[in-house]
Amino acid sequence: MRYTYIFLLLLLATSGCKKNNLQYFEEESPLLNIWLGTTISVQDSVTHNFAYSPTNRDSIVFNYRIAGYPVNYDRTFELNTTDADAKLLNFSFKSYKVPAGKSSGNFAFFVDKPANKDLFVNRDLKVSFSVRQSDLFQSGTSEYNKLKITFKNAVTKPDNWDNAVLPNLPLKNFFGSYSSEKYKFVIQVTGLSNFGVYRTVLVNPDLAPNTITEVHAKALQMQCKIALEQYKINNNNKDLLDENLIPIVFP
Repeated sequence: MRYTYIFLLLLLATSGCKKNNLQYFEEESPLLNIWLGTTISVQDSVTHNFAYSPTNRDSIVFNYRIAGYPVNYDRTFELNTTDADAKLLNFSFKSYKVPAGKSSGNFAFFVDKPANKDLFVNRDLKVSFSVRQSDLFQSGTSEYNKLKITFKNAVTKPDNWDNAVLPNLPLKNFFGSYSSEKYKFVIQVTGLSNFGVYRTVLVNPDLAPNTITEVHAKALQMQCKIALEQYKINNNNKDLLDENLIPIVFP
């Protein structure tokens, strides 16, 4: 009977150690949430269009936030993907280091503009990235565990041309009805593409990436109108036509 008690005590002690080890692992492996967009605005997916890239290598910025309290040592993580489309593009990743005492911020990875333009003739490429599982981090919650990106290589109509959710404004308010040639002209004149317009009365608002104010958009509208008039002067008063042979105008 005495040996039976000793065996039970050893069994309980072993179980307690396993439980403590599990708790320790959970504490040392917090959830790492990642997302696209801004620190306060999450985008389920984004479109990256190589047609608007001024260089041969683009950066894609993502946000991260670690669940739990900061720690007093640096922690690293990596991204990975198993999507077949990822093999058609050249990505540059690194091991991302979260400094001691920090639990949120943003990082970037890079993608080269493909030399083969026929790659996008019949379809877009879709790639999702997630956090590589490690002893330091677990993948985040379902809403924050993937970076979903659609890659294109053509001038396409922006999602916010006709409609936008307030306080954002649609681009048609400033540039009128859409056509591919008009959009190319806007990009050429302003140097901007796929940008949002934010309505605000603040002088120096905190804007999301690639977002301008309503005042700035009105200035670009005037800039396009002046450039269009200059085009007519340089071309014997001929109109600039879109792909449907309709004269391009701005409101």
